[in-house]
Amino acid sequence: MPKILIANDDGIDSPLLLALVSEFQRLGQVVVAAPRYEQSWVGKCMSRFKEIDVIERKDLPCEAYSISGSPADCVNLALGHLLDELPRCVISGINVGHNAGLAYLLSSGTVGAALEGALHGIPSFAASLGLARGDYDRLKDDPQALGDALGAKAALAAKILADFVETKLQSNEPAYGVVHKINFPSAPLEGATIVPSNPALTVAGSFFQYRQSGYNFAYRELGENQEASPTDRETLKSGHISYSKLDFSRLGRLA
Repeated sequence: MPKILIANDDGIDSPLLLALVSEFQRLGQVVVAAPRYEQSWVGKCMSRFKEIDVIERKDLPCEAYSISGSPADCVNLALGHLLDELPRCVISGINVGHNAGLAYLLSSGTVGAALEGALHGIPSFAASLGLARGDYDRLKDDPQALGDALGAKAALAAKILADFVETKLQSNEPAYGVVHKINFPSAPLEGATIVPSNPALTVAGSFFQYRQSGYNFAYRELGENQEASPTDRETLKSGHISYSKLDFSRLGRLA
């Protein structure tokens, strides 16, 4: 069977990782290469000035590696050293929380991992699941506190994603530099459809707040400029699933 590489930015113990592993095993031999700890908001950074170590995890239901690097490190290292053949595709996610809007897409370690795969010419996909604030805070405090309802939603999201990936792979579209980005809404997924959506042009603002002796990261929602509808954020607010084709191969092209 062809291999499928799965990565994320929430870490190898993310509660949403197992749903992907379970679902994608029907499409190929799954290999996980994920950060040892959460690496959110790091984009496609590479570890230039530190040594990276790899520990094989025997407690997951597939070949799996815990890596002391960024999400993009994990994909790059797996492709160059851990796999004996190139995978059929790279799947990054499912991210805890949405990655909708340009500011979030370009900061996302989930997207960064997929982009590393895309720059190797491999079909690459990044997926994120919007969560109600209470669910998000609970999972960040205790990654194992998924619960039955959210576990079922994650399983359904993984199935929808696997079906989408299977269809895309059959189309044989050019893969270099292309990240297929899926955002699942916080609303129930039953009856939700996948809507092609423009990344919202989010208005830049500060993500830092002064506390005592220095500045710390402080998440906040950003505004957005007007753009052709639907945007990914509009699609999520309507309770549907946004799909954006992020073609980084077109950056800076003259035509």
